[in-house]
Amino acid sequence: MTMHPAADAKDWGGRLPRNESIDLDDDQRAAVSEIHERTARWAERSGFAPTDDAGGLIGPFNALALRPGQGRAFNGWVANDQRTSSLPKAIREVVILTVGVAWDADYEIYAHVAVGRAVGLSGTVIEGIRSGSTEGFGADELAAHRFTAELVRDHRVSDESYAAALESFGRDGVLDMVHLIGMYLATSALLNAFEVPAPEIPPAS
Repeated sequence: MTMHPAADAKDWGGRLPRNESIDLDDDQRAAVSEIHERTARWAERSGFAPTDDAGGLIGPFNALALRPGQGRAFNGWVANDQRTSSLPKAIREVVILTVGVAWDADYEIYAHVAVGRAVGLSGTVIEGIRSGSTEGFGADELAAHRFTAELVRDHRVSDESYAAALESFGRDGVLDMVHLIGMYLATSALLNAFEVPAPEIPPAS
């Protein structure tokens, strides 16, 4: 069961106003409803909280509702990737968590630890990404992690890491990985620019 943080525990909007605290226009109100009906339901199924205990949007969802055009386009990009990516679900979470940890994006890490657990990513790999250890990683997990870490931190990928990713995932998989990295770089930037906080990560069950 997903635990929702208390609405009054902290300023869940960070530097942004909470959407329920300001007068929204019609498009913004529609965006809030769409996020509750679609994205928030996926978050709940995945085991992380998209709202506080009063139902107010938290994480990137509040920010996406405030700029509906950009928010819908971004959510469409993410939804298309979830439907069509050639990467296994667990490998996608290796990529996303590697980006989140590199950027120290608290909510991204919080959310995708939960998603990683839900899709069967091992606790060893999840904690290894967070701590900087690759002990116990499988070949595909290591290839995805190294490719992502190099691109995010060094802005380039070594020939060795590129070859390993190509062997593990093929050309389409490497293309899908770069798109996925871009999505979560954007998410990390949104979270960090506005100092958006995150609930505590629950212990593994």
